[in-house]
Amino acid sequence: MPSRSLVTMLVAAGAGVCLGAVELKDDPPVISRPKPGRVTGTIEPASKVAKIEAVSRPEKQTHAVTSFDRKSGRFTFAGLPGDAHYDVRVVTTDGQTVEGIDLSWIEDRMVRLAAMRREQLGLPAERQRRFTMQDVQELVKWVADWKDFMELKRVLYVRGHGKRATMLVELMRTREFHAAGGALVWRVELWYMQNEFGGWDRLANSERVLHRRRIPPAEWRKIHLQYYPALSVYVDPDGRSKPVRFKLPAKGDLSRGRLPNTDPQAKTVTHLRGLDVKPEKFPEGMVIDK
Repeated sequence: MPSRSLVTMLVAAGAGVCLGAVELKDDPPVISRPKPGRVTGTIEPASKVAKIEAVSRPEKQTHAVTSFDRKSGRFTFAGLPGDAHYDVRVVTTDGQTVEGIDLSWIEDRMVRLAAMRREQLGLPAERQRRFTMQDVQELVKWVADWKDFMELKRVLYVRGHGKRATMLVELMRTREFHAAGGALVWRVELWYMQNEFGGWDRLANSERVLHRRRIPPAEWRKIHLQYYPALSVYVDPDGRSKPVRFKLPAKGDLSRGRLPNTDPQAKTVTHLRGLDVKPEKFPEGMVIDK
C-alpha cells in the first residue's frame, strides 16, 4: 500500500497536469471604449437665445456651450463623452425654457451590448414585440389608475421600444399641502415601462426626475417650460452626432410642458413615437409627434 506522502504527491502532480491543460482567458470586450465627441447645430432666431447648455440626464451634469454665434445661431459643445445622450436646453430672452427630451430606453446601451454579445456567441436575437396603439392606451390608462400622493397626472410623450416604453409625465398635487405652507407639488418625470407576461408595469426604481418642486401657486403660474425631442442628441461611440436644427416656437405649446397661467387640470394631447403599427384612425387625444 503506497504511503500517504506518495499519494499526496501523485494527487498534486495530477492536479498540476489538469491545470496546465486549461488556459484561462478573459473574453475580449464587446465594444471598445467610446471616444469623446461634440454636439453642433443651429438655433433660430439667435436673437432670442439668452442661454444655451447641454444636459446629461443620467449623469445629472450640465455642459457649458463651447461656442455660440449670436448672428447665425450656430453652436458647438465639444469634448462630450461618447455613447451618450444630451438634451440641449435653451433659455430665451423673454424667460421661456425650451429643452430636449431623451425618450430612449433607460438601459438602451445594455440592450445594444446584449444584442452584440448574442451575435458573437451565435445565440438567437431577443424576441421582438410590436408596439401598437393598444399599448399606448394601456400605458395611459396605467398612469391614470396609478394610486399616488399626486392627484393630477398628464402624459406628454409616449415612445415605444417594442416590449418597452418611455413616458414623459407631469404630476401635480394641488390640494392644500400644510407642511409646505399651502404650496402645491409639481413634478416632471421620465417613466420606463416594460411589458411582461402580457401586461405593462413600471420598471422598479427607474424613474428619472426632471423637476420636483414644492412651490407657491403664484410662483408655479410663472413656469414656461417646453420639451422637444428634436433638441435631444445622441453622440455615438465614435464621437459622431447629427447636427441640430431647431426654430424656437413662436408661441407656447401646453401639450409639450407647462405654460404660464394655465389650468392645472388642462387636458392636452399625448405625443406618440415608436409605433410599429399605425391605426387608420387615431383615438382622440393622441398625435404622432413630428
